[in-house]
Amino acid sequence: MQAEQPAASMPDIWTTKNIALSAIIIVSFVLAFYARGLPVDQVGLIGLLPIFALAILTVVGLDIVLSVIIAILVSVIMTSTGVLELGAILAKSTGSFIATVGLIIMLGAGVGEVAYRTGAARELVKFIVNRVGLSSQSRVKFGIIISSIVICGSLGTMAGGNAIIVAVVIPIAAAVGLTPPTVALLLMISGSIGLFIGPFTPSTVTILELGGLSYPQFLLTSALPMSVVTLGAGWIMSCYIQKWTAGKYSYNENFLTQKESEDPETLKRGKRAAFVFLGTIIAMAIVGISLKAGFSFAIIVMLTVALLTGLVAGLSPKQILEALYDGCGKLVWMFILYWLYNPILELVEKLNAYQTLLDSATPYLTGLTPAMLCFGIFLFNIVGHIPGAAVAQMTFTNKIFGPILAAHGVPPAGITAVLLASSQVDWFGPFPSSDMFGQMGLARSSQLKYMLYGGWAIVAANVCLFAVLFHILT
Repeated sequence: MQAEQPAASMPDIWTTKNIALSAIIIVSFVLAFYARGLPVDQVGLIGLLPIFALAILTVVGLDIVLSVIIAILVSVIMTSTGVLELGAILAKSTGSFIATVGLIIMLGAGVGEVAYRTGAARELVKFIVNRVGLSSQSRVKFGIIISSIVICGSLGTMAGGNAIIVAVVIPIAAAVGLTPPTVALLLMISGSIGLFIGPFTPSTVTILELGGLSYPQFLLTSALPMSVVTLGAGWIMSCYIQKWTAGKYSYNENFLTQKESEDPETLKRGKRAAFVFLGTIIAMAIVGISLKAGFSFAIIVMLTVALLTGLVAGLSPKQILEALYDGCGKLVWMFILYWLYNPILELVEKLNAYQTLLDSATPYLTGLTPAMLCFGIFLFNIVGHIPGAAVAQMTFTNKIFGPILAAHGVPPAGITAVLLASSQVDWFGPFPSSDMFGQMGLARSSQLKYMLYGGWAIVAANVCLFAVLFHILT
């Protein structure tokens, strides 16, 4: 007689996290039905419930796309929106600004795949690292930083950009004794700076559209100061983390024995592709600035870079498209996220929630200087951030606080600084973020505490920076 097999263990759905998520969802729907029965002028700040529910659900740990869907359902209930009307809003959302940014992010992943398949990304990293030199830990760290800034700033994605360079930089980092926690922090710092200053990254595209500055103005007033402070604080912390972790954590020696293909023709095509890849981005950036092109110009840039890089490397048009398909497919969820986020903003606007918040907050803000107001909004956003959705947070901040800032006479440079600081300083803390875990994974590090130590120092340095910068810009 055959022995009885033990029953397969069932997943425990009654975890603390799931109980908390269920409670938040239930409370959100109860409040939504309560608000549905109220006249619009009596809904008040409850009208912001969909956005707050989204933020809380993502902080607790629910998938961000699922959180957005729940927020849409809550806003639909509160506004008594019918199925046909919701369909019309979703259709209209495909052409919205925030959905276009989602498309740009997705195309950036596609371009990254083209750069990877042609060898362009790898050759760029090798060129930078070899130029910097490999004679010391400091030189290798500097090479990692420059490589990451260039690749992430060009592709508009930190995860995708750093995923491309780690195959080159990790063996080199291992050879000079850099530890995984140190490399993880360096990838986080430099990838973020690439997104701060890249001309066609999603965050830059969004800030320029919402803030109204030109790209050079944005760099001079906000992006470059923030990048310098982030790099300075991060570099100092990387030195400390290297001291704390040396001898405790190291890379597997197998990394040191890995050899890349030395096929001369393959290397030649990769070098040509790298030259065209970087040259096209620079040329298109100059054209975009001279023509004062809008955010949608980034789409043309992405497609042009992918086409020229692929053709120079010997790929057929079909192969270029296949690379784009594969790369874009990895971030389809991001496009869906932004496409679904726009209806939430529109439905919340129907509840007059933004105006209610403005009216409620105005009496408490009358005594604040423009600089103090900017700083207060910045601190609010550090704590009340939306994980993994910097563009969505910029849009949220502009919707709610834009009128308040304008009413206090804050100029475009000041508003732009608020949007930048409010949406991107919180990448480094005070709480762990998906960006941290992503860079730790790429660097083969499992030590979150060191990433947090570095992040907290960078947050503190940027708080000091913007406390001064807001006084200068306002």
